[in-house]
Amino acid sequence: MKKLLFLLFICLGHVAYAQEEPYFPDMRVWSLNSDSSERYIFSDTAFIRPAPNTKQAPLDTLFAGDNIIVTQITNQALTIRGLQGPWLKILYNKNGEQRNGYVWQGLISCTPMRRGDIKFVYGVERRADSAYVNEYKERDTVRRYFVRLKVVQNGAVIAKGSVITGDDESASYSSGKVMSGMGLTNVQNIVVLTFSGEACGIPTYDYYFALTKDNQLVRFPDKTNIGDADAFYHSEQFIFPNEKGGQPDMVIWDMEEEEATDKVGKDGAHIMKTTDKGKVYYNWDPENKRITKQKK
Repeated sequence: MKKLLFLLFICLGHVAYAQEEPYFPDMRVWSLNSDSSERYIFSDTAFIRPAPNTKQAPLDTLFAGDNIIVTQITNQALTIRGLQGPWLKILYNKNGEQRNGYVWQGLISCTPMRRGDIKFVYGVERRADSAYVNEYKERDTVRRYFVRLKVVQNGAVIAKGSVITGDDESASYSSGKVMSGMGLTNVQNIVVLTFSGEACGIPTYDYYFALTKDNQLVRFPDKTNIGDADAFYHSEQFIFPNEKGGQPDMVIWDMEEEEATDKVGKDGAHIMKTTDKGKVYYNWDPENKRITKQKK
């Protein structure tokens, strides 16, 4: 009996300890879910410390695009530019030597992306909250993040872009993807940054950028998808020139909405009916490097 009580005490102790682990909501879009995650340095420069604080002189300085491996998320926190996050223990290489140190999470990238010798480095740079007066004539705040995308080649930042996204359930995690130029003239890559939630009915936002062949980063139109299984969905997609139905130097926005009817199919799911459709055509100007909505 004493042994059973002792084991129970240990288990409860572990549960209590787990519950006391700090939660940093500003850092959730980094999607650091493991003890060993490969990332890049996001800030232009990052001081690597011997301990998780700023009291001691830096061990090293790393730069945007430098490779790191996160080995531990600590409990020690720091707030910079309105973002509160933990110190991370990392592995990195400096002068051909593997070293350990600590860096604040806001200085590293979210999902690492690369094509050849080009790295696409993105992260939340700062808060971008704005105030407004709500329907009750009360002052309120729209919580938002300012997200920066940097293009790094051979250790140098060659292009930058940005987007503002909401600090809501659609910022529960983020991911990134690099595609080819998708058939657009003078475009070497299309980059997509995705912010989404973990439940049905939460919008997924996709932010598009085009990297031109002379290394300019151009913001493209965004798209949103949202759905609730067996109830409704709002679907948006882009059709690029090298895809089925694509047209030269044009990006086609294709939208469809469906909702469930009272009828049930053989699989037990409600039969859906289309309630709305739409298309928007965007013209890509490869010489002036801009994309514009085609007039009807």
